[in-house]
Amino acid sequence: MKQLPSIQSIPLSYIQSILKIDPISPSGLTWIKKSKIAGTLKAYKQKGILTGKKYWVIKVPYNGKRYDLIVHRIILLLKENKLDPDKEVDHIDNNSLNNNPDNLRESSHSENMHNSKVPKNNTSGHKGIFWHKASGKWEVRIRLNGKLCNFGLYEKLDDAIKVSIQARKKLHGQFGRN
Repeated sequence: MKQLPSIQSIPLSYIQSILKIDPISPSGLTWIKKSKIAGTLKAYKQKGILTGKKYWVIKVPYNGKRYDLIVHRIILLLKENKLDPDKEVDHIDNNSLNNNPDNLRESSHSENMHNSKVPKNNTSGHKGIFWHKASGKWEVRIRLNGKLCNFGLYEKLDDAIKVSIQARKKLHGQFGRN
């Protein structure tokens, strides 16, 4: 995979000159501005803008244009000094507003989906467990790289939950979420 020291063609060196990671800031970033005294830096907080998906977004000026950049991608770039444009950024705790660098990791889209929450329309209350009407039993189905893996039918929900947890650990590894 191609690792780039930039984001949307804005070089890492430029981003490092205007932004720094700040765990106290709500967005996780702080602007760096040169003050009137040469050679000193003055930092102040910039909250960014929340999008409908509840991610922090910040407008970054570069070469006479303003770019909307997703803050968690900037933070991972600043932390790792490179970013794969084909990868996503996964929030380990599933809180898209928590941009602590230790909470962010690169992932494929499939890995990012493994770490998602239980869907709102789920009737069992557990990921990968569905009511199989025809048999009157609970069915365990888990996706891996877009393919559906079936782990059987179970009369008791507790049995289906145990199988689902074991299967998810095996298939999804560190990205698994119950």
